[in-house]
Amino acid sequence: MKFPMRAISVALLTASALAATPSNSLDAEGPWFADYDEAVKVARAEGKDLFVDFTGSDWCGWCIKLDTEVFEHDEWLETAQKDYVLVKLDFPRKQEIKDLVPNPERNEELKNQFGVAGFPTILLVTADGDSFGQTGYQKGGPAPYLEHMATLRKGGKAKLKPVLDLLATYRQARGKAVAPAWNAIADHLATAGRTSPGASGCLEVVKSVIANKSEGTADLIPRAIEVLIAVSEVDLALAQAVVEMDPKNEAGTLEDAIFALVNSRVTEEQLGAATALAKTYMDLGKIDDPEHGFYIMLLGAHWSTRFLDDADGAKVFAKNALALDAGRDDMRTFLEGLLTAEPEEPAEGDGSGK
Repeated sequence: MKFPMRAISVALLTASALAATPSNSLDAEGPWFADYDEAVKVARAEGKDLFVDFTGSDWCGWCIKLDTEVFEHDEWLETAQKDYVLVKLDFPRKQEIKDLVPNPERNEELKNQFGVAGFPTILLVTADGDSFGQTGYQKGGPAPYLEHMATLRKGGKAKLKPVLDLLATYRQARGKAVAPAWNAIADHLATAGRTSPGASGCLEVVKSVIANKSEGTADLIPRAIEVLIAVSEVDLALAQAVVEMDPKNEAGTLEDAIFALVNSRVTEEQLGAATALAKTYMDLGKIDDPEHGFYIMLLGAHWSTRFLDDADGAKVFAKNALALDAGRDDMRTFLEGLLTAEPEEPAEGDGSGK
């Protein structure tokens, strides 16, 4: 299984907000909900879907353009609210605006659940949590955006129905019927991808066999891991589970999982464990794809020096990465700089006893 190498640079290695209030909406008199779960209740009561805007209100230029060019216009608001409950989940950077977000942990959970990788991301979601459309910034103003939404809705709803049928069949399955119903969902997800209509429900089902680890579904775990890697839905827990399944990277699954992990969502709190996984892979010395191996070690070196204060560990990663015939010149220059960096002298009065 091959993945395109992420284009990164050495730079990577190294408007007024729509602020939330204690009320349900971002503005006490406005139409946007800041609380997804409260919006779901309203959507169910009113028989509507959800229009969910993942935004960075104080830093994301395209988010701000989308607000000013489309979402702030009555023409768009009045029409959109006929079919949708509007939700704006904010991921600001300024602390004073972060403090106004009522439920940042839930927002992060939803971002991961729906596989949101950039901002702005707009999702069309049923009240049951099944996504049926995804978009972002579109130029042209309110009218063209409404046309775009209508096209997404029509096509997405049509594609969602057979997926919901698959999910219903699985939930009703018993005994020997469970595995075939589960495999049908896994096959659909692998083909359609993580942003396809109904993908969030499919992901939940595929992940369930790993989370539950029941005797009846144990045989499905390798396929579950394969599908989740294929759709780049790898988190730290899954990568650690792969260590148990393919500890020596004999099947190449460990390499695929760690590569997907470092290209995915690793929080600063998880960097130590993620770096340890990268080191486990590096120490095995079994590299199926030099580009994958190079990138894993590149990130291991970056994390070690930037976040973990482990200059020696960073040098080991750098040395092993440079031994591979892979990587762009700017990446290799960064690694070479780590190898030649002089260790810092302890400062006076630092407790060293000198």
